[in-house]
Parts: sequence; C-alpha cells; structure tokens
Amino acid sequence: MKINLKIISASFVSADEKCEELEEKRLVPKMMLRRRLTRGAKIAIYLASKVGYKNERIIFGSAYGEVKATVDIVESIYNKTLLSPTAFQNSVHNTPASYLSILSENQAEVTTVSDLFNTSLSVLKTGAIKALRGDKLLLLNVDAFNFTGVKDINICSISKLESGVALMVEITDEEANISIDNQKNSEISPSLWQMLEIYNKSKKLDNPIVEVEL
Repeated sequence: MKINLKIISASFVSADEKCEELEEKRLVPKMMLRRRLTRGAKIAIYLASKVGYKNERIIFGSAYGEVKATVDIVESIYNKTLLSPTAFQNSVHNTPASYLSILSENQAEVTTVSDLFNTSLSVLKTGAIKALRGDKLLLLNVDAFNFTGVKDINICSISKLESGVALMVEITDEEANISIDNQKNSEISPSLWQMLEIYNKSKKLDNPIVEVEL
C-alpha cells in the first residue's frame, strides 16, 4: 500500500554540540517551564513553531530518547546521591512532545515512535496511516545526545550531536514527486535520515509530495 503526503511546510536544525537560536525566551515565556525543558524539547518546540504548528495531531520520533536525563539518573545512582525529580520526569521518550503539548495546550492525539535507526521511516509510515483521517499532522523527529562521555561511545562518529526535522503533512491524491531513496548522511544520526532526505528534496519543489510505502 502506498500513501502520498503533501509537505505543507518543513524545517531542520542541527549542531555539532548545541543548537543555538532556538528562541526559547520568545516561545516559552514562562521561566519555570522554560527551565525544565530538555534539549530535545527545546528543539521540538522550535521546529514546531517554524512549520506553523496549530495543535494538530503529533507523531513524534526519537531513537535515543532523553539520554542526558538518563545519564544524570545513572550518575546519581552510581554516586549514591539524591535523584533529581526533574531528571526522572524528563527521562521518557515522549518528553519533547509532552512539553510541546503543555505549551500549546494541545488536546489532540500524540503518538511516540522509537525504532533506533529506522525511527525516521517509522514516523513517516505511522504518519501516513494516521493521515488517512484527512487532517493535517505534525511529524517530528529529534535526537539530542550531547552529554559528558558521549565521544567515548559514539562509535558511528556522528558529528552533529543535536538534530531535528519537522514536517507538516496531509494526505493527497496528487502524484508524488518525492521518493524515499534512503540517502545517507554521515554527519547526522541514521535515525533522522529519511525525514532529512524529504526535507532536502522538498526545498527544491513548489508542491512537494512524498510517496510513503507501507
């Protein structure tokens, strides 16, 4: 089965260590909420703002989840110190989508996908199925794993430790002009490759439409 998705808008951000200019103070005016945000949440909120998110349903993907929060918890256990309630709260995969929903007072459906290197493709396939309802969807894929010691275990030698892609999509009967060729990018985590490929191709088209094969 094949489903065509119109790319209404798209955005991408990445950095070797830490994405700058995420406009947290403008996007999250309440300081107490802003202070609790993870790096993944900041990226997700920024990307959602760039694609014009208006409380549509969300399909969120992350291969590694909130690694920094998990590392903080493990270090506390190892050092026999008190666990941070904030780190514990922020340690789940859906943390960025949850903060985005809190900020926007979203009451729509949120689906979280984690499929390691296939996460991006799984987000697209899940989104294609969900799009059959006929409404717009926000597809988000974020991974942020900049923490002390990451270079010792980064066997893939990925140079961009923070990355995120957002696609606002809806189902269409129009002919597709984007196919997923599984293009590789040595700088970015493989968990984002397919959505990044679509982002790059969509920037060159007036009416980008991607074919998603289930």
